[in-house]
Amino acid sequence: MKVLIFSMTVGEGHNMIAKSIAQAFQVKNVETKIVQTFGFNEKEVQRQNKLFLWTCKHIPHIYNYVWNKLRFKDNSTNKLPGYCKKCLPYFKKEISNYNPDIIVCTHFYASSVISFMKKHGMLNQNVLTSTILFDYCLSPYWEHSTNVDFIFQPHTNTTDALLKKGYKESQIKTFGMPARKAFFEKYDKSLIRKQLNLKNIFTVMFIGGGNSLGNTLSLLKSVLQKNNDVQIVVINGKNVKNYKKIECYIKKHNLKNIVNLGFVEFVDLYMKASDVLISRCGGCGLGEIFALKKPFIVREKLIINEKINKQYFIKNGCCLGLNKITEAGEKVKFLKNNPTKLKAMAENIKTFSYPNPAEKITEFLLSQKK
Repeated sequence: MKVLIFSMTVGEGHNMIAKSIAQAFQVKNVETKIVQTFGFNEKEVQRQNKLFLWTCKHIPHIYNYVWNKLRFKDNSTNKLPGYCKKCLPYFKKEISNYNPDIIVCTHFYASSVISFMKKHGMLNQNVLTSTILFDYCLSPYWEHSTNVDFIFQPHTNTTDALLKKGYKESQIKTFGMPARKAFFEKYDKSLIRKQLNLKNIFTVMFIGGGNSLGNTLSLLKSVLQKNNDVQIVVINGKNVKNYKKIECYIKKHNLKNIVNLGFVEFVDLYMKASDVLISRCGGCGLGEIFALKKPFIVREKLIINEKINKQYFIKNGCCLGLNKITEAGEKVKFLKNNPTKLKAMAENIKTFSYPNPAEKITEFLLSQKK
């Protein structure tokens, strides 16, 4: 049995999903390979990454407008979408060389190509195809993936939208958002704090994905203004600029309650050590938060899918939201002083926390090949 996973490094979350799925297959001794959707050209991989990050940072309003307009438009067609045409020869080559039994896609770019290949007889009919819906709302272009055998959604709230896009009920499966197995393991918060050399006090963690978008220093100042008795862990990811700014601020003010980190391999440990997370609201990151059942505060200035997620999870009592960065200190203070509210948020999160999604997805796919 061989599994081929088509991933994307844009935002890094898609890649983390790919790795969690690969890990779950490998535990079952299934040969697995991860391929980047634009892997035929490293410059194209970097271009896609930079374009997404630049858009999120500099023109989110334009991104939001186009995204929302296209989300409700029926773009279904027998033609391969323009943004995927250059990938087709590469996909054919990778599939021919590897000869997989199962294909899993973690981005709709990849599943658009696989759907097209399946529809036009370019795939062996015995190859089982699937894609993972990587958010808690439906983005544009999912209608181009309707020919895959299965789509795995993180929660049932997107079922109706998928049906409107042309999926059949039999294609839609709900197992939760995949995350690494470590996020689902039981843990002792105090022991992990000791392991990480953290103080055993109320701890707030800032996390903004692998590229740590947003003004982290201003966020830090806001929280400190109202909460000088908490411990703050800042994960800067690959954002060296943010890391250096905060490092200078810590030294200038001789702060002893700030743990400033760059890219962290075992981010799950720091999340487990925290009482509250302050984060963006993308689907992949939410999957990790829900796995740990951690109360969280959602940041300001988000792209549209994150805004939709934010409104939905505030409504469902899972988080608090910031309209502006200066509100962060009061929000943290409120949760710190209201353990009952924290507990209620954690309970509400359980509704969206599915046990070991990656394992369930891989078990399901393997069962379909028996």
